[in-house]
Amino acid sequence: MIIKTKIISIDDELKCARTLEVSVKSKVTITPRRVLSASRSKYNDETMLWNRSIRGFVEIYRRISHEILFKVMSEEPYIQRFNYEVSSMLKRAENDIIIGIVEYNSEGKMPGKGEIECLFHLFNNPLLDIIVPPIVPKLPCEDYIKFLDEFIDIFQTCSFHAILVPVIPHYSVIDISRLFEYYAKKDEVSKNFVCADFNGGNAISQYTFVSKIVRESQKFEREFGEPCLRYAINLKYGKATKKQYVVPAKDIIIFAMGFDLFGANHKLIPRLGYVGDYDLATKIFNRVDYGYYSLEMAGNAVSDIDDYEVKLADVLEKKISAKVFNAERHGLESLEISKSINEQRLSKYIKSKSKVAEDEKTLRKIFKVNEEAYRGNLLKYIH
Repeated sequence: MIIKTKIISIDDELKCARTLEVSVKSKVTITPRRVLSASRSKYNDETMLWNRSIRGFVEIYRRISHEILFKVMSEEPYIQRFNYEVSSMLKRAENDIIIGIVEYNSEGKMPGKGEIECLFHLFNNPLLDIIVPPIVPKLPCEDYIKFLDEFIDIFQTCSFHAILVPVIPHYSVIDISRLFEYYAKKDEVSKNFVCADFNGGNAISQYTFVSKIVRESQKFEREFGEPCLRYAINLKYGKATKKQYVVPAKDIIIFAMGFDLFGANHKLIPRLGYVGDYDLATKIFNRVDYGYYSLEMAGNAVSDIDDYEVKLADVLEKKISAKVFNAERHGLESLEISKSINEQRLSKYIKSKSKVAEDEKTLRKIFKVNEEAYRGNLLKYIH
């Protein structure tokens, strides 16, 4: 099983922005695309959205502690429950390209072979299309490369498996280069799909990270002769304080900076000044101006007149519905961005979004990434 990618169009002005056709087996979809997140909670489960136009990719993201992994390894009822939960999520997304992602908190230590084997077998499921090597926070890059060696060795021994794609955890620019060089030498790893972990950051504050991923993935494109899809995980809209009622959208604009997919943010963000406390409140995305609004302001600012599956009234009644509310609007907005790229007007479209346009730093960094990261003519990859 392989991933096939081909470029449909490239924006004339923002040259890193493009639309791709992506296929895995008989599943075919077009990017840019908001990856929907499957969840055990019905209120957080973005796969409840039925509109096929915004579907195409689904991620199953599990955050696992050392304690939980030990239970999975040693307690049969725990294994059965875990497998049942994953299988249920996979079945809800079987018509989509499904990506499995594990974040393992090893408490900063190099995982042992038994742990690595268990991490692999958690997602060794025939319904899964793509698998990302586990992300191990706080593990030095040198140790992470050793971990990848062990994980890939185990991956080779299984009888059936998903496509293995590179993942770039949130490392330094130097370490990012080392990881790309490592993956380039591994025949077991796909070279036309790369997953980058933003660790709860946004595309503007981490524009150097964005630029580096785009540049390095273009090396893959030149060396291996196929467009390399770029997928952002744990991407957030931007920093917000309690007093800020509106925050510019610094997540969806990543499509104008060379990325093709982005998914939900699975990181818990500590509140400023409150040690041990976390900001779980989700602001409401407004497609009209690309602002994220607090619930206090959303009723007067966010349009709800289209035929949406999740209404603003649903969120005002149950705040936890905000996650799916935003995912639906991200998905529909991705279609508009794709159309803008095809019609060579993405720059004008982004500038029409007032909450982004009024922030000169944001616009400047969007264009800066395109100027710094674009390497050569990609027209030869258009089919």
